Amino acid sequence: MGVQNDVREWRHRTSIAVPLHLPHRQDLLREEWSRRLGHIGHVRNLRLPTDGPTGVYRTRVDHRLIGDVAVSRQYSDPIEGVSGLGRGDLVAVHIIESGRLTVEDAGRRVGVAPGVLCIRDLQVPWEFAYTEPTRTRVLILPRAALIDHLGRTPLPALTTASATAPESRLLLAHLDTAWALSEQLGPAGTQAASAALAMLLTALISTHHIPAPAPPQALHTAATAYADSRLRDTDLSPATIAQALNVSVRTLHRAFADGESVMGYVRRSRLRAARRELDQPDSPYTVAEAAARWGFADPSHFRRAYRAAFGRPPRGPVRP
Repeated sequence: MGVQNDVREWRHRTSIAVPLHLPHRQDLLREEWSRRLGHIGHVRNLRLPTDGPTGVYRTRVDHRLIGDVAVSRQYSDPIEGVSGLGRGDLVAVHIIESGRLTVEDAGRRVGVAPGVLCIRDLQVPWEFAYTEPTRTRVLILPRAALIDHLGRTPLPALTTASATAPESRLLLAHLDTAWALSEQLGPAGTQAASAALAMLLTALISTHHIPAPAPPQALHTAATAYADSRLRDTDLSPATIAQALNVSVRTLHRAFADGESVMGYVRRSRLRAARRELDQPDSPYTVAEAAARWGFADPSHFRRAYRAAFGRPPRGPVRP
């Protein structure tokens, strides 16, 4: 089931070009994708970036089928969409060579850079985006092929690994050989190559899979601990905290939904740190200096926030 619905579709090269100045470019993209790549059934809701509507969007795909594994080399300009919706019988593997891929489910958001392998269970609908021109190798294979090798171990939703990891190097070496010989192998050799790819992928998954997202309370604890360790970072934000914890910003906000917001916690913690410094009898910092140290660029804003939090204005040493 899945990748062998039409074997002929997996033995050719395809390209799509969509002029970005056209008002109906989104519809044209979907029409071209359906006509040329409609057999890739796990991709839905494709859309082009809305900013900078100049030039031409391009994608090129070189397909081959190795037994039960559909293999392609792809180039794509920036594009977004959903991968996995309605195709829970498949697994997708991306091997990023240049550019960047981001994937996001209900619980996490991960950026995949060059030299990284990303394995996703397509039972989960993933928002994906190529955020810049990207070259990648893609494998699509039946989910059952991996489950057979994993045995009692459940298939994780997401696995990422460096291309230099030993398990990745073994997989990539076999993939290169199987790609080069795909047109020469007979049925038995093709099935053996396909089975070996599935087995090597399960070894990589067993070693490098990303745990399921933490429950809200555990995520809240992890987020506050991370924030506490970086209160003086000027770029500390929900986005940087979520990225560090491998979750989506939306999931991070949900972990704080029953009380203080993420940045509310950061602001209160910064004010408390500033108060500890200013309340020292021999504090080396003026009010303005303490404000700047703890992320308040405007001293007057700091004074107002400090008074609101502690019921009195901040005090520091007066310098001549």
